[in-house]
Amino acid sequence: ANQQFILDMASQGKAMGITIGVYTNNNSWGTIVGSSWNGVSSHPLWWANWNGQANFNNFSPFGGWTKPAMHQYQGDVKGPCSIGNVDMSW
Repeated sequence: ANQQFILDMASQGKAMGITIGVYTNNNSWGTIVGSSWNGVSSHPLWWANWNGQANFNNFSPFGGWTKPAMHQYQGDVKGPCSIGNVDMSW
């Protein structure tokens, strides 16, 4: 059911002319749809892994992705002008 829901969302977004991307990590992906499911791997991956490194090192392929398009590498960083905490991506 989760796989079909994600396929339906991607299909609807595409029909509406929206650029689709996927934000996840291997643990969440495996829990939600199964780590080997690659139904939306044609869309770019925004890899969430707070390892403090602004690079793609240590990425292990999952879900059909061989590399991410973006890496969220740190969270809860104090933003400029007292805007609160932000997450850092590369």
